[in-house]
Amino acid sequence: MKRIMVWVVLALIAAGAAALLLWPRAVVVETVAVERGPLVSHLTEEAETLLDNDYIVAMPVSGRLLRIDLKEGYVAERGEMIARVDTFEREKQLQNLESRVVEIRAQIVGVDKAKPKPEDIRAAELAVEEAEGRLAVARKALEAARVDYEQERKQYERRKALFEGGAISQSLFDEYERNYLVLKAQCDQARLAQGVAENVCEQAEVKLTRLRDSIDDNEYQRAAFLAQIEQAETQMAVLRDEIARSEIKAPVRGPVLEKYQENEQVLAAGTPILKLGDMESIRVMSDVLSEEIGRVHVGDDAEIYGPAVGEKPVPAEVERIYPGGFEKISSLGIEQQRVKVIFRFDNAELQLRPGVRVDVRVVTDRKADALLVPERALFKESDSWALFVLREGQARLTPVGVGLRGEDRAEVVSGVEAGDVVIVGPPPDLKDGDRCVAAEADRAALRRPE
Repeated sequence: MKRIMVWVVLALIAAGAAALLLWPRAVVVETVAVERGPLVSHLTEEAETLLDNDYIVAMPVSGRLLRIDLKEGYVAERGEMIARVDTFEREKQLQNLESRVVEIRAQIVGVDKAKPKPEDIRAAELAVEEAEGRLAVARKALEAARVDYEQERKQYERRKALFEGGAISQSLFDEYERNYLVLKAQCDQARLAQGVAENVCEQAEVKLTRLRDSIDDNEYQRAAFLAQIEQAETQMAVLRDEIARSEIKAPVRGPVLEKYQENEQVLAAGTPILKLGDMESIRVMSDVLSEEIGRVHVGDDAEIYGPAVGEKPVPAEVERIYPGGFEKISSLGIEQQRVKVIFRFDNAELQLRPGVRVDVRVVTDRKADALLVPERALFKESDSWALFVLREGQARLTPVGVGLRGEDRAEVVSGVEAGDVVIVGPPPDLKDGDRCVAAEADRAALRRPE
């Protein structure tokens, strides 16, 4: 009888051991309590700095441009001399005119002794005819230059609109802009030439009139000399202005983006020689997916971050959104439709140069009080959002409604309440009703004595 009892006890022990071995063990899971709090929704994209404004620096006057030693990338200060036109010829002309004025003033002293002669009147008449001929030529040249310029201006405005819409490239637009500036300078030069010709013609006519009206009066000579002095002083003023403008200075602080000219050569006024970027206009540009662009609006808060920025993100703001999209191939070879977005930020301390890679994060929505769960707790179940709630040691599959989504947390609008414990990053094979234990509770159980 005792032997039978022993065998029964052993059988019960074996059965209990087998049951323990076959009983499913609880899955150790990471958990977190549902809580209320503020939530900010972001849109994050890669971006790049660029200059929003650049300046074409052109020849201010016709002449010999001296060699430009500046290199691309050099940052010029506002008002710094970046190129120079040789002034030797103009300085010599100025000296000759100054000497001529001194000579004329000396001749005025003896005007009372001088009387007009027939050959003087004939010479004045020829001078008028010559001046009128030159004026006619100058007028025709101005008309031709104005026609070319107006035609190019209309083309330039049309091409500028195409460039702003992204239809033509930067390099092609720069070529159109150079052609436009050259024709504009030629038109201005022709207008100046006509003005000089009109002045010369007027002075010649004054001289002739004085000669005819003053056959018996030597006072005409004084007027003629004074007119010559006035004409010389006008030419001297033009030369002084051109000499002053021969030192070409940077209109803004910024890097040299392109050098159109380098070696010493003779160029016409208006010929482009340098392109300068405006460092004060530096912006950040990002290509946002077209399906996400509806979340972004002008004036939205943003921040720029990344290795080039440093540890502390820099506040930014959406300045403008391009009206049209474009196709772009992603790093994975996927064709995507994207829209360019420009961000304004304070570059005073960072001093970022154009072409620097950064990241940008746009605040697309925010809520002061939301029911929050970790993003890692959510997953798709039959095209709907769901999560596991830990109740009485079991994982309970719970459908939820998801509202605003942040960087690592999301708003839940239905399905759970504050204080519920949800499983974060559930195992792929976890099912409704599986026994679970929170990782913290499991560690506490291991620490308890037998």
